[in-house]
Amino acid sequence: MWPPKWLHTYGPGRTTVSGEVGVLEAVFLSQIVINKVYVLIHTEEENTYIGSLMFEKADSAKAVFDFLYTQINKPLTAIGALDLPESFGGFRGWRGSSG
Repeated sequence: MWPPKWLHTYGPGRTTVSGEVGVLEAVFLSQIVINKVYVLIHTEEENTYIGSLMFEKADSAKAVFDFLYTQINKPLTAIGALDLPESFGGFRGWRGSSG
């Protein structure tokens, strides 16, 4: 589900945020849970958060990982507004998608 729930990992500010906040800093494809992608963001307040995205299929996780990798350093509001191709199937809840 987009956006993921955020867990505060570093920084001086609030420990709870929600929604499409901050800027995408990094994205990781899990090597343990093959259908999971981790997303790292930072906010203007110099806080860092991590969230995760689960998929029905490992291929969908890899496709979204590849897509998000191209979006590093972009605001989450801009990323969330993008339409994902139907070929990304197995990912429910992306804002703007039909899936």
